[in-house]
Amino acid sequence: MPALISIREDVHLHVPVAAVHRRLSDPTTHDEWLSPHFRRFTADHDSCAFEVVLPGRTEPVRLRRDGSEARAVLYMSDGPSAWESVTWAMHVEGAHEVHLTVEVAYRPASGLLGTTGEVMVHRAHRTQALRDSLWRLKHLLESEARSGLEAASEA
Repeated sequence: MPALISIREDVHLHVPVAAVHRRLSDPTTHDEWLSPHFRRFTADHDSCAFEVVLPGRTEPVRLRRDGSEARAVLYMSDGPSAWESVTWAMHVEGAHEVHLTVEVAYRPASGLLGTTGEVMVHRAHRTQALRDSLWRLKHLLESEARSGLEAASEA
C-alpha cells in the first residue's frame, strides 16, 4: 500500500470565522462550491461521498466529520476511500478576515504507473481541484456576506 501524501492550499476570506465554520461543518452544502473535479457528490449532516476525477483515474472518497473545534473542522475516511483525511484550519486575522487552510492526506495509486502518474499528472490536478474549490468557496461566502450587509443597510 502506498504511503500517505498530503497537499495543502490556502485562501484569505473577508468574512467572519463563524460563517466559514458553519459552511465547512455542513457537508450538505459542499457541492455548492466544490470544483468540477468532484463528481457524484452525496452528503448527509455529518458525512459525504464523491469521486475525484483525474486524467485517466477516478478516486472514490468517503468522509465523515470527525471533529469540529472553534478554528478547525476535520473529516476522516469512512470506508473505502482514496483520501484519509481533510483538515480545514481557520486562522482569524480580524472580525471579517480569515485565513483558511485545507490539507488533504491521501494514498496515490500503487505501482510504477501509479507513482509516475502521481508525480507527472495527478498531484497537479488534485492541487488545482483544491485551489478551484477554495476560490469558489471564497466567492460564495464573500457574496453572501455582501448581500447580508446590503440587506442590513437597507433595513
